[in-house]
Amino acid sequence: MKKKIKDGSLYFRQKDILRPVGAVLLPVGLLVLYFGYSYISYILGALAVPVGLVLFIVGGAKHISDNDVAEQMDHAMLDYDKSVTEMVGYERVVLKQPAPFEISAYSFGGEAAYFKRGKNGTPVSDRYTRTHVFYTKDSVILVGRSVSLTELSEEDGAGITDFSHHLPLTAITSAALEQYETPVTLTNTGKAITVKWCELVLTGEEGELLRIPCRNDMDVSNFVDDVNRRIEQKA
Repeated sequence: MKKKIKDGSLYFRQKDILRPVGAVLLPVGLLVLYFGYSYISYILGALAVPVGLVLFIVGGAKHISDNDVAEQMDHAMLDYDKSVTEMVGYERVVLKQPAPFEISAYSFGGEAAYFKRGKNGTPVSDRYTRTHVFYTKDSVILVGRSVSLTELSEEDGAGITDFSHHLPLTAITSAALEQYETPVTLTNTGKAITVKWCELVLTGEEGELLRIPCRNDMDVSNFVDDVNRRIEQKA
């Protein structure tokens, strides 16, 4: 069952001390009770077992896991791209090749305020963006949703910002993958680290058209190369 996260900042601030302490006390107390040969050992074991159990249960109830956050994010992203995928004439307008693809990434720019190491030690922030990219014959469509985890609540729409761009290739002068190394401080430990992250940037004659967080992966690299190639062909 999905855990409802009422205060997303807790995910970044939590230090998860209660659960490991309880997980240690519980088996230690059981071992002391089983192998104890003195009155004191029985008392210590009898105290350690219930205390460990309580700490483990309380810590688990308060703990927000990476899976809890992933489920919350997926719920917040439901139907974010339906303005395109459910539009009349979708099959006729959107090209099958190059195929549509999604971009998902955390931002570590100025709007991000909370940071921690998530699953596998990967740095994450409270700002997450997912974008669906579509090609048409002479344009690109980018529809997406940015989520602030610390602002998400049971109220629909809180912490969510949608965006949609239908950009003719003639309006784009360049596509680029910009890479950064940003120093941040982990919220739960206070440790300073440097995070490598990227943004996809589309530029037009009068300046920047679009800037979104992305990963440095094959889909984004191919998109940048393909858009720049199409721009050259139209020139």
